[in-house]
Amino acid sequence: MITHVVFDFDGTLADSKEVVIRLYNELAEKHHYGKLTADNVEELRGLSILERCKRLKVPPYRLPSLVVQVGRSLRAAMHLIEFNAGIPELLKELRDRGLHILILSSNREENIRAFLRNHSAENLVEGIHCSSSLFGKARLLRAMMKRTGLQREHFVYVGDEQRDIAACREVGVKVIAVRWGADTLELLRQAGPDHIAERPMEVAECVSRWSAQAR
Repeated sequence: MITHVVFDFDGTLADSKEVVIRLYNELAEKHHYGKLTADNVEELRGLSILERCKRLKVPPYRLPSLVVQVGRSLRAAMHLIEFNAGIPELLKELRDRGLHILILSSNREENIRAFLRNHSAENLVEGIHCSSSLFGKARLLRAMMKRTGLQREHFVYVGDEQRDIAACREVGVKVIAVRWGADTLELLRQAGPDHIAERPMEVAECVSRWSAQAR
């Protein structure tokens, strides 16, 4: 039976795209990388992370430091970021159904906590697990399971990127991909999630269905 729902943060819970694009472009100008524009963002959504690096002329080995730098800059901009439409209602619905909510993200914990405070949502989330590694979510999932004692059959992960799905597949965890985040529908389908949600409340419906099937 599913007792916990674990969410990715950026793109899944928070609509941080515009702020992240601005912060990335500031760094891109400094390091002479390609910039994100209204013309190329949609195209890049359909590419893998390494393909995006190639298109923007970002050396893949620089990605970890780039993520850290954007994360540091985000702290001062968290007040500009809102929940994605329908997410507060989803979180409340999950809590009303007796489910526990966790966040697992490559963003910084201090940023996520600031965001939750800004939106008076601290009481909805019971734990936050973070790593700055873009490709370290499988390791982070295992660490979270060890720390919390959660078994893989007791939770589902909700994310918006191909790498989220790949990490869950590696660990053997059910995963729901969401349509309103970073990656296109085609990329999500290629990764093979257990379900693709078109709207937030569909996450609650899916979790309830899987829990009923497990009884």
